Amino acid sequence: MLLQFSVSNFMSLKDEVILSMAANERDHEHESVLLTANKESVLPVAAIYGANASGKSNVFRALATAINIVRNSNSSQIDDPIAGIIPFMFDDTSRQSPTTFDFFFLANGVKYQYGFSANHEKIIDEYLYEYKSAWPSKIFERTNTSKYSFTKANEKEFKAYVEKTTENKLLLATATAWNAEKTKAPYMWFSNTIDVYDVNNIEPTGISIIEHGDEGLRDFLMETLQNADFNIDNYSFEVKKVTLDDFKQSGLPDEFAELLRKFTVAGEGKQYEIVTQHNIRQDCGNFKNYQLPFKLESEGTRRMFFLTALIKKAIDAGKTVVIDEIDSSLHPLLVKFIINMFNDRSINPTGAQLIFSTHDVSFLSLDLFRRDQIYFVEKEDTSGISSLYSLDEFSPRKTENIRKGYLQGRYGAIPVIDPGGSIW
Repeated sequence: MLLQFSVSNFMSLKDEVILSMAANERDHEHESVLLTANKESVLPVAAIYGANASGKSNVFRALATAINIVRNSNSSQIDDPIAGIIPFMFDDTSRQSPTTFDFFFLANGVKYQYGFSANHEKIIDEYLYEYKSAWPSKIFERTNTSKYSFTKANEKEFKAYVEKTTENKLLLATATAWNAEKTKAPYMWFSNTIDVYDVNNIEPTGISIIEHGDEGLRDFLMETLQNADFNIDNYSFEVKKVTLDDFKQSGLPDEFAELLRKFTVAGEGKQYEIVTQHNIRQDCGNFKNYQLPFKLESEGTRRMFFLTALIKKAIDAGKTVVIDEIDSSLHPLLVKFIINMFNDRSINPTGAQLIFSTHDVSFLSLDLFRRDQIYFVEKEDTSGISSLYSLDEFSPRKTENIRKGYLQGRYGAIPVIDPGGSIW
């Protein structure tokens, strides 16, 4: 469960920005939706708003970059660059400075803080703390790339891991690879319990989940889609192995076939075929079942189909799901339906979380959200620096029309359009 994420010197996020999923204890609105973990109240959902090019997606890219660095660290070769690090480029000092990531999270019922700073070439700082009480206990600290600090109890064990950690690798990943018990739970949280999605990776991830899913997934998919007013009664899912010769016979250019060869095992790939079943009312009043190739379904249907698979996996495992532009190709009522699934403890008993960005102002309501669940991103034109802040900072009244206030510019994070301008 994510409690807080912060980042600095990443793309337009020059100064530290903080996304907190900890609930404001002074706010007693919608308390029934709050998650409880280690006596802390945690938000199940957070929405992020902002104008185009304000830096919303940079918050999501920062999350994805940090998670991928942790996941891929142990497979890095000694001369591999650290992928994804892009500092703030509109400042001579920032261009040469490391990017810093910091997480507070719960893993196996224990609260941890983990963070690191890095540039393209090496890890600069790294630390891991656990909270056995209100105060953090050090597991390890790393400064200036190669200076480490441990407790006396851990020193002998962790010095052996240090010897196996190169400048471009994280000690968290190296120690876990060598079965360090102290780092296993936090590393597995990054590996298995938080995922970031955008319009490009929802479908392939959804396909993988459906391929390995069981009847429980099928039942959840059908019930959810029917509750969301999709006329789909069932589906078939088939996986076929295809070879390079199959691709070539389909007219694929040789250069693409060669590229595919590099990303397939033993020269083979997979081809997926989904067929949906629709029960259609006939003129006589009876119903008849028809099959439809999935590629002929609407974009919104396909997106909701795969999103539902992601949601099922998240709810089963209590995962944190981060989705950039969740409303792409989806009706606002469908997005609200998804939000309510995470808010409903009977549907979401594991405490899964949803963090998303959207432009749809129909969700800007204190009838749907608490003040601390709504975030804004705004970029300053003259500096190019993005800031992230919560509606909670404005302390709006319970009766205040948040949607109207946002469109009037009361909270910032909207495009400034010159009504007197001309494109001619």
